[in-house]
Amino acid sequence: MIYNFMQKIDPIYWIVRTILQPFFKTNLKKEEITFVNENIRKHRKILWITVIFAVLTIHGLQSFTGDTTALITGLIAPVMIMGSAWFAISFGGIPAKLLDIAMSITFWMFLAFVLSLTTMMLTIGMITPIVIWPILLCIYIGIIIGCIQYDCADGLKVGLDESLLKHSRAALKYYQKQGIHPDEK
Repeated sequence: MIYNFMQKIDPIYWIVRTILQPFFKTNLKKEEITFVNENIRKHRKILWITVIFAVLTIHGLQSFTGDTTALITGLIAPVMIMGSAWFAISFGGIPAKLLDIAMSITFWMFLAFVLSLTTMMLTIGMITPIVIWPILLCIYIGIIIGCIQYDCADGLKVGLDESLLKHSRAALKYYQKQGIHPDEK
């Protein structure tokens, strides 16, 4: 009861829900809608953690006297590594029975990616003229929206490789029975 109330007044819930609204406009099955709702909860948690750490980062950067270039350079590695790894892992290759584990993996990987990206963008913002900030904000928002939508679309493919493998094996057996040899021209 309290969770539903908090969800109704939570602005981040509504932002993520709006980002994933196109999924609700398609003919999703009940279990797919359940997945999209779970994904909303996952990204909602990630964005709240990011907001909290962004506030701490801004406070820390105001008193930071070190080399911001070194800080930005140091943050490029986790952004690239976690971003690449997160995009490389596809739900399609994960058996449906491991969906909960896949959600946990993508939670932590996406959290690390978003925290690194946010810290890097805030640091860049601190050393750039204010007229550049709208461009940085548009880039950041575009990345976040694209990543959340990609994650949801990819998650709807859970177990796809497993299904394709079963179908391929069945097709090969059928071809053998029919005397068809697909490897021959």
